[in-house]
Amino acid sequence: MKIMSDKNIDTQVSQIRDAINKVVAAGPDFLADKIPAEKMAHTMVKAVEDYAKQAQQEGYLRPKSNEAQDLLGVLQEIQGCGSGFLADRCDAACVARTITYIVNEFPEEESVK
Repeated sequence: MKIMSDKNIDTQVSQIRDAINKVVAAGPDFLADKIPAEKMAHTMVKAVEDYAKQAQQEGYLRPKSNEAQDLLGVLQEIQGCGSGFLADRCDAACVARTITYIVNEFPEEESVK
């Protein structure tokens, strides 16, 4: 039973990191003005929505570890920032601050697929 639990935790953390990596991958192009803030915001929202859909299907919506809890907070920030921009609650500079933090905090990792 413990092995299954560890596997679930690892799977959840991996899925959350994959969602964050989608944002990190697009971040440098946004920060270099190669893609507009609207496209970056859509990327942010879609990454979180894709994770949420997958997590719901697999029963991982609630954090299974402290690491998952922390990373879900990052996803909440990504979602809030992206959706806030799309709803005209913040501007491109705000998105840039969030993306700068995310890119610096979570350097792009190679995908394990």
